[in-house]
Amino acid sequence: MSDLTEQCWRRRLQCMTAMYSLLWLLAANLVGLWLAVILIWPNLGKLAGEFTYGRWMPLHMDWQLYGWCALPLVGLLMSYFLREEDSTDAQIGFVLWSLAMGVAGILSLNGVVSGKLFLNWAGFGQVAFPVAQLVLWVILLRASLKRWKCIGKIDTKQWIQWVLLLVLLVSPFSLFWTTGADVYPPIDPESGGATGHSLLASSLGILAIFGLLPIMLRVPGQAQASRWRRIYLFGMIASVGAWLFIDHGNASNTEFGQILGLGVLLLWVPLLIKYFKAYAWPQSLKPWLGAFLFWWGFLTVSGFLSFLPGALDLMKFTNGLVAHAHLAMAGMISAFNMLILGSLGQSKANDPWTDRRAFWFWQVGTLIYVLSMLVQGVREGLDPTVLFGANAGTTFFYALRLVGGALLVVVNLIWLWRLEVVRAIGKRNKHLEVSFV
Repeated sequence: MSDLTEQCWRRRLQCMTAMYSLLWLLAANLVGLWLAVILIWPNLGKLAGEFTYGRWMPLHMDWQLYGWCALPLVGLLMSYFLREEDSTDAQIGFVLWSLAMGVAGILSLNGVVSGKLFLNWAGFGQVAFPVAQLVLWVILLRASLKRWKCIGKIDTKQWIQWVLLLVLLVSPFSLFWTTGADVYPPIDPESGGATGHSLLASSLGILAIFGLLPIMLRVPGQAQASRWRRIYLFGMIASVGAWLFIDHGNASNTEFGQILGLGVLLLWVPLLIKYFKAYAWPQSLKPWLGAFLFWWGFLTVSGFLSFLPGALDLMKFTNGLVAHAHLAMAGMISAFNMLILGSLGQSKANDPWTDRRAFWFWQVGTLIYVLSMLVQGVREGLDPTVLFGANAGTTFFYALRLVGGALLVVVNLIWLWRLEVVRAIGKRNKHLEVSFV
């Protein structure tokens, strides 16, 4: 494939991935905005009939997790496996993924669920999404086999692709299994909640993805990049060793080993900053890189502090958990996803990730949301009665959350409008046509 053809394909895939990702972000955000509205004006919830708060909440989380959080990674995988002649396959992969999430969402709203807070799909919904994942895996396999036949031998990239395919094959089957009502119950029977070892294990999986990101995106390394790659790998091995060392199963946050296990993540705050800054990211993505590292540090430090004895007793089962979740999703993951979307192809002036005003509006909206729920969580921990009956303070902080959520929806719409502008420009310039819808 010529350099020009490769560049055009990456640009088309970039815009296709961004469109599907941002549309699912909008769908999930609109559900979240509705949830914020009915918390302030509960009587409005009657307009939705049997679609109550308890049915909308899992839908909001599922669409954020498997839509906005997952689809940029799907696009990244496609960029590593597919080529120009596979563009129809890419479209099929995104469409089937979206159809499966839509069907599962409709069934979820109608009560066809397993009863979990997430991974709660049941009936046909439990089958549809793993099938969509399996079809995507077949698409990637087919593309890899075509490249292998063209080359006639297995090179380094081919070996990496085969390893990825083996790892990815586990996903649809494990997802189908874990969505069952008898697996991963809402309350962990061993601990009653998250422990230091479980939080460390899940975080290390995320850190592995973070470590692979600049490599898979082909971001050029600076002078110290190879050194920091080795340090990063050593940090992963040492952290896994720490996880193996601490107690598993029935454990309490009052145990030193559990605190130490989660405390390992504090060392990753400066390490991740050094690692990502060892790469030459495009200038247009520098604000998103800074936002990602800021929200990562905020999330890690605040998560550790809230896990400590006394602090956890205050914040558990309050809106402080909502603040922590949105610190991760609206803050860290959104910035991470913008790094992916902006690096999949060559960024242009009208791209969503280049809009500085929208960037700052998103950060402000996220900060308003997180801080309002953090303060409200402390209020609930000190006096749980603030949640019952009329309470001016609670209404005020819920209204602040609504303002923050509304700002995020507005920015989301701006990003989609910018993509539409890109599509219109592509139609006017046939030689640079961007066909992604």
